[in-house]
Amino acid sequence: MAKKKKHYDWTDGPATLEAHSLTKHDVLVGYLIRYFEQRTLNARGRDRFRITLVDGFCGGGLYTVAGSNEEALGSPLRMLSAVEEASVRINRHRTKPLDLDVQYVFIDKDARAIEHLTKVLQDRGYGAKLGRSIHLMREDFTVAAPAVIGLVQRHTPQAQCALFFLDQYGYTDVPAPLIRQIFSQLRNSEIVLTFHVQAFAKYTNDDFTDKIATALDIDIRGALGGRSIEELKSDDADWRRFIQAALYQGLVDNCGADFFTPFFIRGTGSGHGEYWLVHLSQHHRAQDVMKQVHWEHHNHFVHYGGAGLDMLATHTMGFRQKFTGGFRFDDVASHQSATALREQLAQNIFARAAPVHIGELFASTCNRSPATAGMYNSVLADLVGERDIVITSADGKRRKSARYMRDTDVIERSRQANLILVR
Repeated sequence: MAKKKKHYDWTDGPATLEAHSLTKHDVLVGYLIRYFEQRTLNARGRDRFRITLVDGFCGGGLYTVAGSNEEALGSPLRMLSAVEEASVRINRHRTKPLDLDVQYVFIDKDARAIEHLTKVLQDRGYGAKLGRSIHLMREDFTVAAPAVIGLVQRHTPQAQCALFFLDQYGYTDVPAPLIRQIFSQLRNSEIVLTFHVQAFAKYTNDDFTDKIATALDIDIRGALGGRSIEELKSDDADWRRFIQAALYQGLVDNCGADFFTPFFIRGTGSGHGEYWLVHLSQHHRAQDVMKQVHWEHHNHFVHYGGAGLDMLATHTMGFRQKFTGGFRFDDVASHQSATALREQLAQNIFARAAPVHIGELFASTCNRSPATAGMYNSVLADLVGERDIVITSADGKRRKSARYMRDTDVIERSRQANLILVR
């Protein structure tokens, strides 16, 4: 996942990488491992799981970390290593091994990057896989996209399963119509977009914002509420609130994804967030896996909105609020989410005309909350314990523990519900 040629140069060997950029690769690895663990939980009896991993801005494979001269693996090698680690983990207690049949597509428009990556892969023992399970493309991602979609469809003709990691050179490199096309042709695909916040601020003004809105086919201007970009850029927290609430909403509204997350990656010692990460998917469980990674790697994430439902509502995203460090996915944030969800989920349940499945409750609200499904279930267990709600399994058993709750369990208001919550 590389930047423009003027930033990264593989002419004479590995390019130089800033240390905070390594955090993105750590997040990528964390998500891939958790993704495979979750997707293969119910795969008993199967002997193969097929998927395509696409790195749309792959770079040259190796870097030298600025200031230390230490070698750092690029995203292609980190992907390959993550799949190998995931394979070991998911097969650790299986009597019948599950084969992770992964097709890789690495794309970069920089000829030197692809040339360097080819050599790196050959030197590290992947040469025999080139042109077979590993495909390299020297092309702009938007131009390569139709061929990539074809590769995915041939590898998984029924499942159409792929993960796209798009660490863009700029902010117009992956327009919303292309994302819509990917989702329409590959129904089980997911897309992870990352943007460099400081670079965006440096080159963004009102005119450029209009150009971005046109190129991405999203409405940014309408979300500004009369304020200029320069006004927002004068405050680090306000700038990120704008990105998370305004630009994010415009982006996801036009990408055709049903589920998404909009949080910031922060490097070591970076409190405000160096990168903006948007995860787009078509299933609430995929969204939940990404949020699990946010909480697991809480030192690397920050959020500028609320802790419960309606996390990006105006009253939680108010500009010029005092910055208190943000929502950091730590123990403090977990407590804040549990406190907010306890009242908000109860009100949501009580406002429904009919009982609701746990899966439906999460799917209908998860885009508006930083909480995971497990955190929802813990709150639901508290509401059961306080006799505000009743949860019943498909076979009629009462659920009391979050550990045993399932998406198919039915939630309904208890006759003994707290009158304060009912109002």
